[in-house]
Amino acid sequence: MKTKIIRTSRAPWDSNWKADSLLIYDRYLLKVPGFRGWLKRFPASYGVKAGEELKDISAFPGHLSRISRLTSEMASRRMTILVAGGGSVGDFGGFVASIYKRGVRLVHLPTTWLAAIDSSHGGKTALNVEGAKNQIGTFYPASEVYLVKPFLMAQPPERAVEATGEALKMMILKGSAFFPPRIFTKDPSEALWTALPKLIQGKMSIVEKDPTETSGFRHLLNLGHTMGHVFEAELKMPHGLSVTYGLIFALIYSRSRRDCSEKDLAAIFSHPAWRMFLPSALHLRSLSIPPSRIRTLLLKDKKRTSRQLLRFIFVRKMGKPFIREIGVDEILDEVARQKRLLKVVYG
Repeated sequence: MKTKIIRTSRAPWDSNWKADSLLIYDRYLLKVPGFRGWLKRFPASYGVKAGEELKDISAFPGHLSRISRLTSEMASRRMTILVAGGGSVGDFGGFVASIYKRGVRLVHLPTTWLAAIDSSHGGKTALNVEGAKNQIGTFYPASEVYLVKPFLMAQPPERAVEATGEALKMMILKGSAFFPPRIFTKDPSEALWTALPKLIQGKMSIVEKDPTETSGFRHLLNLGHTMGHVFEAELKMPHGLSVTYGLIFALIYSRSRRDCSEKDLAAIFSHPAWRMFLPSALHLRSLSIPPSRIRTLLLKDKKRTSRQLLRFIFVRKMGKPFIREIGVDEILDEVARQKRLLKVVYG
């Protein structure tokens, strides 16, 4: 099923949602102007608190029991679950829709920039197990994804900054046309809204070649995520920021292996958006995690292919990523090398 992407300047409504629909939403949205009125139109709604705890498998039976009671009289063949929120809410709500009554219609309304660019597209759903991210999940694309400008623009400015790293990732994967420097102004939110169609197109061009991750091509979308997930888990950094520093790590690693030339690396880092992230003391902090903790977290990574090997995404030049199996010890050596360099830079 091909997902329909709809950009709109107002909260959407479909007459089919009058009955047999459930809105799963981030309770933070109750603070967004106009959201409460839109919420009241639904026959049933379920508010949740966003975050990785929402995705914890141990809490899932309780959520499912409450959702079952809310929707007990709905016709399963006509039922729609709409999910309004960011990545964690989308992962949770998408998983519910994929298994509830053996699968019901799913509609995403991403309300964070990260979700609008990335997680609401491509059909992945997920729950966490014992602190390890996304260990259980399904592939279940939404029938529609609504990009609602007022909801997205209502986010604090720092959410747009965090999501800019995801836009830079897509630029590196697909080329500068997918996040051109000319659109980047002092307002990253406007830049992201302008770039959204191309960013989504870029992601889906990869997903469509490997929708269920059977060939391995879709793993290219994990660029920056190997170390990014380490930073997120250990330092409790926001996901977008963690992946951005994981992306920086991967780029510098590509250069240290001589996979990427100095000229091509400079071309990537010439985008003005990098100024929001570099230089930063947080960059050094991200590489100062004890090696034993990094090892433990890397060995929990879903991209591990054997006891000590992981799939790691490197970059030759903009638009030319590639995947290699790398030993955990090699990654740890590179962390130490980059940390030494940063100590020289930051003093």
